[in-house]
Amino acid sequence: MVLFPLRRRSSATGNPRTVVQCYSLFEHFFPPCGLLDYTEGIYHGDASLPIEVAQQNQLEYVLDEAGCTAGSRILEIGCGNGTLLEAATRRGAQAVGITISPEQVARCRRRNLDARLLNYLELDVEWARRFDAVIANGPIEHFVQPREAAADRSDAIYRQLFDICHRMIDPRSSVRRLVTTTIHFIRRPEPANLLKSPLAFPRGSDNFHWAMLARSFGGWYPIPGQFERCAAGRFSVVRMTDGTHDYHLTSEEWLRRIRAVLPTLKGCRLLLGAVPFGLRHPVQCATMFACMLASESWNWQFRGPAPPTQLLRHTWAYSA
Repeated sequence: MVLFPLRRRSSATGNPRTVVQCYSLFEHFFPPCGLLDYTEGIYHGDASLPIEVAQQNQLEYVLDEAGCTAGSRILEIGCGNGTLLEAATRRGAQAVGITISPEQVARCRRRNLDARLLNYLELDVEWARRFDAVIANGPIEHFVQPREAAADRSDAIYRQLFDICHRMIDPRSSVRRLVTTTIHFIRRPEPANLLKSPLAFPRGSDNFHWAMLARSFGGWYPIPGQFERCAAGRFSVVRMTDGTHDYHLTSEEWLRRIRAVLPTLKGCRLLLGAVPFGLRHPVQCATMFACMLASESWNWQFRGPAPPTQLLRHTWAYSA
């Protein structure tokens, strides 16, 4: 069922290969382990809360911040496997999502959700001024790559993102909100170091983990305050919350579930099913397994009393 009357397009122009391959590999393991949502939960201080409840809390929070009600027109940039699209449609909203992952589009469409294979940079005039709210629940970490950061292009890319989101929103809407959730650097590395092999750095060092993450997931994070600077004239912040500990709890549960499944017969079947992908992309496949299960670099970024990253949820008001 197509929920929003826009012409379908299917393009992967400009997609970072590492990002697309990352989510292709995820498809072999995360959904079979009951993990459809790749964003943090909201635990409200209760670490014993089941991850499914915490992640539903997060979806409802984001939709509330977007003013999503019956009849709302919602665009989700980076819609993943469609958990937020589904939650929006339950509210009676007209929700459409875009993603650069073919597997995610296929999964969304199997769930009767309106998802398009489209890079956010390709949101053209056909899409403009059609939405009450735009949501980017976790994808912005992939929008800048280390080479672009090294060339001092991150501000320009984020400004372009806010320009695009601004064009998508109907200026006549009474809502006119943008909601983002994004990991930010606290201990910002030199971008050139992310272009090196992790083996160029002492194991367990910041640079080792950053290089592992860059090779596995692809991307670069903003620093606190950078979004506000880049959004000036397009959006202003009306609310900001810190979800770092929530992401820590969520990531630890992801790790626990994957490790619990892998030694089982089901895990063996999952590994066998991923062999064709591994043969096509051996380096990224090996690096991803090392990053997630050996060095635990993904989890590292949220651990400890002073983690090197911060997850910030922003609610933005449209500026006319």
